[in-house]
Amino acid sequence: MPGAAAPDAEFEQRFARVEGLLAELAHSSDPMLERATREILATVLELHHRGLERVLEVAARDATVREAFAADGRISAMLLLHGLHPVPLAERISRTLGILRERYRSKIESIDFEARGSAEIFVRVVPAGSACQSTRATLKKDLEDSLLAAAPDVETLLVEFSEAPPALITLRVRPNAGGDQAARGEP
Repeated sequence: MPGAAAPDAEFEQRFARVEGLLAELAHSSDPMLERATREILATVLELHHRGLERVLEVAARDATVREAFAADGRISAMLLLHGLHPVPLAERISRTLGILRERYRSKIESIDFEARGSAEIFVRVVPAGSACQSTRATLKKDLEDSLLAAAPDVETLLVEFSEAPPALITLRVRPNAGGDQAARGEP
């Protein structure tokens, strides 16, 4: 998205280091040290959660600010860490599917989704009749990648392809010129 911050490699390295340190701590011979460290970390995260929650309350007054928070990679990642993304999960999925519908309008007949619980998404895709198996595989991968990028907090994502129901054809019975006699083979 325009204006979104690029992923910060240095920060990601530091975050990975924190995860490594926590793993080392779990193998420490001093359980009190591990418990104290985890409690400090949990308290700092709770403090940040409360502060960010208040920032979002203030930002909620201005849709432009809320959208800017959602579009910025660093901010949205931090908010997701605290379960505070400014755009609800179902709305992020809906927006992404709208973009994908437009991108693949000649390859997809229909696409819809159902949110099951707070972090389960079921997507049903009816591909166009002309979509071959390799096109379907490419579509599925792009759908999954795009949806997970828009909603990394989703716990379960299922993208299912199904065939369109057959078209109904109306048959009309034409009255024949000879009436019932001709139908019975009589002159």
